[in-house]
Amino acid sequence: MVFKNIKPKDLACFVVTTVVLFVCFTLISVFSGFLHEPQRYKTMMVTIVMVFFCQYLIYEPIRFLVMAIDYATWPDEDQPYKAEKGIPKPNHIAYLKVRLRSLRSELLITERHQNEQLNRRYKHIAGDLLLYGSYFIALMVVVVMQEDQCLYYNTNNMQRLFMDNTSYTFGLSQVYFIYQIHFYLRITMVEAFFTPNLYGYEGWWAMEQWQKIGVIRLRQVRPVNPRNGLGVPEWDTTTYSPEWRLPYQRLHYTEKFWRIYDPFRPAEFEVTFLNGLLLNFHHWGYLLRYPELAGYIVLLMSTKVNCLKQIEYLKAYSWLNKNTSALFIDFTMYNADMNAFTVITLRVENSQFGTQLPRAHVDTVRMLGSVETRSAFELFVLFVYAILVIQFGRGVFSKIWHDRAAIREAWTMVDLVIIILNIFLLGLTIMRDIETDDLSELIETNTRGQYLDFQRPLVLHQVLGIVKGFLVAVTTMRLWKVLQFAAVFQHFTHTLFSAWRAVASLAVIILVLLMGIGIALAVPNGNNAEVFHHIIQAVITCLWYSVGFSGGIQPADFFHGGRILGIILYLVLVFLLAILLMNVFASVIYDYFNKTGRDLKEQTGRKQITFWEFLRIEYVDVCARWFRCVRKKYHPRGRTVAQNVERKLQEQEEENKNKLSRPRISDEERHADYLRRGERMFKLMAILNVQVEMLERLVLGDKDGNLPSPPASDSDPEDMPELYRKRSTYSLGQK
Repeated sequence: MVFKNIKPKDLACFVVTTVVLFVCFTLISVFSGFLHEPQRYKTMMVTIVMVFFCQYLIYEPIRFLVMAIDYATWPDEDQPYKAEKGIPKPNHIAYLKVRLRSLRSELLITERHQNEQLNRRYKHIAGDLLLYGSYFIALMVVVVMQEDQCLYYNTNNMQRLFMDNTSYTFGLSQVYFIYQIHFYLRITMVEAFFTPNLYGYEGWWAMEQWQKIGVIRLRQVRPVNPRNGLGVPEWDTTTYSPEWRLPYQRLHYTEKFWRIYDPFRPAEFEVTFLNGLLLNFHHWGYLLRYPELAGYIVLLMSTKVNCLKQIEYLKAYSWLNKNTSALFIDFTMYNADMNAFTVITLRVENSQFGTQLPRAHVDTVRMLGSVETRSAFELFVLFVYAILVIQFGRGVFSKIWHDRAAIREAWTMVDLVIIILNIFLLGLTIMRDIETDDLSELIETNTRGQYLDFQRPLVLHQVLGIVKGFLVAVTTMRLWKVLQFAAVFQHFTHTLFSAWRAVASLAVIILVLLMGIGIALAVPNGNNAEVFHHIIQAVITCLWYSVGFSGGIQPADFFHGGRILGIILYLVLVFLLAILLMNVFASVIYDYFNKTGRDLKEQTGRKQITFWEFLRIEYVDVCARWFRCVRKKYHPRGRTVAQNVERKLQEQEEENKNKLSRPRISDEERHADYLRRGERMFKLMAILNVQVEMLERLVLGDKDGNLPSPPASDSDPEDMPELYRKRSTYSLGQK
């Protein structure tokens, strides 16, 4: 239907113009006298596309606004109508072609297709399905294209390399006491990163592809009163002398002294809006929550000898002692082959029991996504996605512009949320690229002894992932609304709508029992079983065990409070929750599904067409035009026409015999089918008559289809042959 009202001449002109412009741009770019690199060529193409976007998104609306104001202020007089030149004069052949198309349409459009309200609804669904379906597919391609599944293996390997023992390094998981942190820093954080490789260059012993950016930052947080238990403490910010002594004395040569013997200083962060927005978060430890913008900081040096001196100095003056609540080891690595950053935060938490609780947090992301680093396919997908987003926004705002009351509809608000999330996504992407570019410039211009904080672009990247998730969820929900024409989606939606009270009540009962059983299991077993060490984790364990996931749970985990009590709790969890209530939940849903299915079957008995029948009739011309090559052709298969007809009649007789075994239809349906067949036969007869007349005028008539007048004769009309008399009478009647 897109090209239905476009003339073939205009369409050919548009295609030729587009091809000429594309060829000219390509030839100018390639043979302009310069040898462009592939990255520069991509940049040129993207610049051209951006110019077109700016023209159609900024310049064109302003131009039309100025023209509208001008026309509203000084309206011109309407020009008299003039007929277009070159329009062919109507003749008999053109009239017969129009009549033939009309009869064919009437043959396809039955009485069931004449429900105008249903047709308008299906027409609206077809437009929404094309718009939302294409946008959803493009969004899925963009999300999948930007997510690299191989980064998981690097994240997993990094965690293993820093947590476990190897032949060259000391694992963080083996740090049980606070004095062992110095051994870990010397062996794993210093010597492993300054090991000469086969070519004599210093690098990381594990993987030469990964290079450390900047230096390592040590940050520790200390409470003001270390004896306040597990409550939320007040973090200390006082400046201390070595061995955490007071008063602090500032010497006149402090700024000129080596940074090797620089003690832990209170963290100084620049007070900006972005720092408050992106870095104002807490690290969730095993015991407490630790803020990111607090604590004491010391930076290691960029050479091995100086780093070892720093570690010895920190150890000699007890800069890590029992009052240290947590120590964070932060640094960033980069892999040029994969164009990936790895932001690593190693945490050692000093518990009140005197032992250390280690944890390694690794994030591997790709933050450099410029035009030079993207493939041609990625640029093409992003270009298509941008066009679809613009088309989507245009459709939403056009609907609101023509119907102001539509903004109060729930699904219109969902559309506006999708547009806002896309704008937010674009803004976050620009902010992340700016932050990464600024850090890249620091790498180029500053020395190696500076710490480069990649937490801000990392947080932006994580927020981007969250926004993409919400965008996919909202778009899927909106597409679900469009797909309500299908019986499967109607069945599921009606079931949820009718069963939500029963499902919600049963879900509350199951949740209460889960909480009760989880607390009952956590109290006697929490100190000995990992799966029950916290009440929330115990409830989650009961939930996944009740739905069939028994991995990670051992029968011995239930028996720390006594074997009899453990058996009783286990039987309650298995039989009452996992078997009884879950089966009741499934039975309730199954009953409502059956009830909704019966209601939908009663509705489908009504005389109305389906959505696919509407599409087949609505777009029959488009299918005939674009899929001419797949039209069914007559294949004689070595038989004559009479033999093929006889064989087809035999097949229909066999089908009629098989229909006798089916449930018998009512008299009303039989009568309606009889009328439908009779009307179809009359339409076919009219089509054959028009085709015969068209053939006669094409063979016997002139170029306009006019038949020659019969010659004057003195013979009696009664002497004319019967066939010629009927044909002449039919031609006069048509005139």
